[in-house]
Amino acid sequence: MGNDPLWMRLRKIKWADCGLSDKQGKKVDGLLQDLASRKEKRAMRASQELWLLLKPGAPLGPVIKPFLIDIRAISSGAVQMEIDDLLGRITSDSKK
Repeated sequence: MGNDPLWMRLRKIKWADCGLSDKQGKKVDGLLQDLASRKEKRAMRASQELWLLLKPGAPLGPVIKPFLIDIRAISSGAVQMEIDDLLGRITSDSKK
């Protein structure tokens, strides 16, 4: 997704295009940054909150999918499993 840091790439996202308010967009932005954290507890909590936001039919999934793939590459095993679940939720929703 480029060489820019995660926070810089997230700043470029137009969350309104995903049906999110500015406040919700900032929340997703923060959750993705927390998911990339080296602190496993913080990352696990962020994955749980992202799971709740990835409701069926929500346009958020395809937008955050590339970020999830990038974050997975730098995460611990437990966090990688959580990200796999998130990616599975996005993939299964896109098949409907």
